[in-house]
Amino acid sequence: MAHLSGYDSEAVGFNSITQKKNTDTHSSTQTTEYSETTVDSQTHTSRDYGCNVSSQDLKIDVEATEYPPPGLNEFLRRVVPAVMEQLDQTAVDSLYDSSDSEEEDFLCAKLFQEISVKENAPSLGAGDHQPASILSVSWSSAGNSVAVSLGQSQHENWCEHDGLIRIYTARRIEGDKFIHSMDITEKNCITVLKYHPAVAALLAYGTTSGEVVLCNLRNVTAGVEHGMQLTSPSGTHSSNRVTALQWADATLTNTFLLMQVMNTGKRRGAADQVLISAGCDGTVNVWQVNVNLQVFQNILCFKINGARKMAAPEISCFDFIKNYPLRPSEQKHPEDIFVVGTTSGQLYLCNSKKYQSIVDSAMVDPVYEVLEGHSTCVLDVAFSLQKAGIFVSISMDSELRVYDVQQSAPLKVLCMEDAITSMCWVPNNPCLLVVGLANVEKTRQLIKIYNVSSGKAVNMEGLHGGNREGGTVTSVAVSQSGACRIAAGDADSTLRIWDVPLRRLKLTSEALEF
Repeated sequence: MAHLSGYDSEAVGFNSITQKKNTDTHSSTQTTEYSETTVDSQTHTSRDYGCNVSSQDLKIDVEATEYPPPGLNEFLRRVVPAVMEQLDQTAVDSLYDSSDSEEEDFLCAKLFQEISVKENAPSLGAGDHQPASILSVSWSSAGNSVAVSLGQSQHENWCEHDGLIRIYTARRIEGDKFIHSMDITEKNCITVLKYHPAVAALLAYGTTSGEVVLCNLRNVTAGVEHGMQLTSPSGTHSSNRVTALQWADATLTNTFLLMQVMNTGKRRGAADQVLISAGCDGTVNVWQVNVNLQVFQNILCFKINGARKMAAPEISCFDFIKNYPLRPSEQKHPEDIFVVGTTSGQLYLCNSKKYQSIVDSAMVDPVYEVLEGHSTCVLDVAFSLQKAGIFVSISMDSELRVYDVQQSAPLKVLCMEDAITSMCWVPNNPCLLVVGLANVEKTRQLIKIYNVSSGKAVNMEGLHGGNREGGTVTSVAVSQSGACRIAAGDADSTLRIWDVPLRRLKLTSEALEF
């Protein structure tokens, strides 16, 4: 048996005690057969265990069981106070812009930066020796750059000043502060400027001499003006002041570019954009621009009241309706509506597709309705970003009106208690409007945020200058690429940027109805 591992004796077998085979019963005896082979093997022994317990066998007294378990109450007494204290501390240390905060009655903005734009600025020419002021402010699409135009707001005769654009870019090494990065100069004052809403390198501006210029900031290096610039054809806006600019959104761009393809038979470029400008000569020009292919062509020229043989009004502002493809069909409006405001207070509702031809002129008249306007100069008009067909207008007599394109009379008229100069919608809030104030006294706010639905100002502190001085705000712009920031330029050439915690402001459904 040398070949068997672990055994040194012969295998033993036992015969069954039962002599009669019974197929219905099973014996508890197991017979194991062993055999000897000439190869090495190891014997494995298996055992089966079983257990059957009935409910009567378990004698458990449920009523005698102690509840709660011993020590639980003492454990809770020690743990719960510490947990509650930690929850209270977490609520206090939460971010100021958290929408879960319950302290919404008191909101405070923070002055992020105050910049003296005219500091170390190039000379703007002799002219009438009036101090320069900020004429326009615009944020880049990423919110990391802000452009400011510096010049004279009024001229007794012809403009004899040089125009200047100063661009400030956020630098991480400077604590995300905005640092002066480049200057762009012009031979006339720059009245208005606009960054492209999607392409951060495209900046358009208009001058007092009627020129519309497009800059590609990617090619502007070291603050030297060697970048590619495209200028509108001579005689644009009858060489009069450009009063408003707007980049067309994707839907409007496709509409106008298709119109250009049908008229000229030329294919559009992949990087073609549509820029719209208005001037005080009563015209609105639609431009096809492409900075890479150096295209600056006129698609259409609108002349307000041109077909009615009336004097062309002096346009002060305009805006196109905002449309969204995912909006329900009952809330959609024609995408070709735009409104024009004038210095005389009139508001014209226009259509970019259904217009009247003007005799002996290449221009067309888009006006189809004259709204019940203001009694004085319309400072700005802007369609709501989220309410279909709704737009607001402000005038020099501190009046704010809310209109619907489906009726000529205003839905609401608000008389502001302060003199106002400019306005801008807050992008992610359907009824909040930022308004710039004029002739502000010391320690008072330079801008206010109004809820257009309720007609009341939002309770917001901190919207004053760092030195607590007053002044007159000339232009405001809002960036909501991440945190909400408001930039405001004033008549003293000071640019102020605030961080505003508007996410903490909760609006009820009633507050969203106009």
